Amino acid sequence: MSSSRSVRRALALTATGGLVAAIAWLPAPAFAAVQAQLLAVGEAGTSSNCTLTSGDDNPQTQTPVFSHGQKTRSVDLDATFTNTGNSSDVVQMSGHYTGTVTVARKGANLGSVSLTGSGHVNVSSDLGSSTACDPTAEVLSVFESQFTESQKGWLYVERTTPAKAGVTELIAQNADTGAAVAFEIFQGGQSHALSRGFVTPGTFSGIMVVGLTAGDTGVLLKRAPTSSLSMVFHKVGSAVAGTTGPGKRYVEFPGAVSCSKHTATLGWKASAGQVDSATFLVNGQQKASDGTPRGGDRIVLRHLSSTDDLKITAKLRLKGGGRATATRSYVPCKPL
Repeated sequence: MSSSRSVRRALALTATGGLVAAIAWLPAPAFAAVQAQLLAVGEAGTSSNCTLTSGDDNPQTQTPVFSHGQKTRSVDLDATFTNTGNSSDVVQMSGHYTGTVTVARKGANLGSVSLTGSGHVNVSSDLGSSTACDPTAEVLSVFESQFTESQKGWLYVERTTPAKAGVTELIAQNADTGAAVAFEIFQGGQSHALSRGFVTPGTFSGIMVVGLTAGDTGVLLKRAPTSSLSMVFHKVGSAVAGTTGPGKRYVEFPGAVSCSKHTATLGWKASAGQVDSATFLVNGQQKASDGTPRGGDRIVLRHLSSTDDLKITAKLRLKGGGRATATRSYVPCKPL
């Protein structure tokens, strides 16, 4: 699968579970359970009455297949079309795009992917808006992959597009069943969004796209706007990020809650002697308190929800006056 035409084909194929076949160019995972490739693609198109008279309407470059690390590819689009019934109806399409992807593994499985791209695209016509060619141009960075996840968890997707003609597309589906686990398509102006999908152990196929588009009257942008798209795997019950707040110098938060016991176990650090008392809350509801903090002691928060995002907060009263808080957030153990 090596062009933006194939990107559109892959998007259409998800409706019938055909994305696996659409990226069949990737070798089946053998020694590495993550197999990926980055492409930079340009495409210029018109109605059937206009034909390519110079340039390349579908240039592309691509990396070798890889399993982790950072790769960059660029593409230049330069194509001219002429109306076969009116030689004065000439359309020029041009653009440049550079995309960079960073792939990180957790063991043999996919940990995270971050795709960014920037560039410009332009459509101009000798007849202006009177052209009958119905031109469209796009420049894209396309990341295609097959990967495994050996544990239950969540794929978190984040996208950002610029104010002008941004496009992002992300599809991840189970390679055996064809069921989509993450789906994100956007085309338009400035945007930012977060979404997530639940996965069980298995092998997955994915495609991620960032780029720019132009229609009948494209404008050559003075700067190269950047689009970004990321996908990160979080094991069920795991922390989304580190602990925040000044209270973290006194309390150790767990890296994950226990999904089997529905508990979270926190610990007092050696500096706990500076704390007079503490209360511990989950999603704003008090779950425990401690009036005699001692370094090495544990605080167990029980009866945690399996289906809610969890925000655990420690509110501390310090000896000699003053207060401090610390917070850490965790993903659900299972979907609703």
